[in-house]
Amino acid sequence: METEALERPADLTIWRTLPASSPLAQPERYDTLREALLAAKGALGDPSKQPWIITEEGEILSPNWIRTYVN
Repeated sequence: METEALERPADLTIWRTLPASSPLAQPERYDTLREALLAAKGALGDPSKQPWIITEEGEILSPNWIRTYVN
């Protein structure tokens, strides 16, 4: 990933692996991919949460990709 991409907006959606009674996941817009990655890193500590990021360029970053990148 190019360094410039870290400074572009990104959407973070945190899917829950709980029963269907949990609310639907809503994407949250971050001013930079760097901020979205930081928020996603916090969610990775909870096994019931699965963060997914969509970059401004349309790249989809999976929980495994995020885990590898932030560690």
